[in-house]
Amino acid sequence: MGDRPFRLEGTLFLTLFLFSYRVIHQMKIAVISDTHLEYATQGFRRHMTTLFGDVDVMIHAGDMTSSNVLDYLSRWDLRAVRGNMDDPGLQAALPQKRIEEIAGRRIGIIHGWGSPRGLEDAVLRAFPDVDIIVFGHTHVPLNVIKGGIVLFNPGSYRGGYSARGTVGVIEIGQDITLRHIEVE
Repeated sequence: MGDRPFRLEGTLFLTLFLFSYRVIHQMKIAVISDTHLEYATQGFRRHMTTLFGDVDVMIHAGDMTSSNVLDYLSRWDLRAVRGNMDDPGLQAALPQKRIEEIAGRRIGIIHGWGSPRGLEDAVLRAFPDVDIIVFGHTHVPLNVIKGGIVLFNPGSYRGGYSARGTVGVIEIGQDITLRHIEVE
């Protein structure tokens, strides 16, 4: 022993590295919905790279409208569902709802349907065993807890109903942080 420096090798080093990465690393998730675009415009591309260049995962909660937008967003680790306004290609390619496990949390993703009245309860019934539900459809940003489940609606990228466009970010580490970002 004496003069030799201490070195971690092999499996022990990898185990310690992975443990410390899990404790320190915070997963950053981009959340968008209701983009309602025929193609990925220059402004949309600029917003996505500026706001979400450093995210680990991107969630789209439906109503991309066009397969061209899906093609562009596939540059990220994308988890998407279809919306009621999506073209037939998207309707065929994307599920109506899905559950993703990200950073140890179960996230239900769905677009939504019908009237905004009662939609929160409807999406809760669609996912009885999750930590977070991401949904869209209403174009209204939302971040509430109901029955111990976080309901998060990023709003609409394009805005609507006299509101500015919004997107969302979920950060999962030791705590969960959810926030909305106004698109300028």
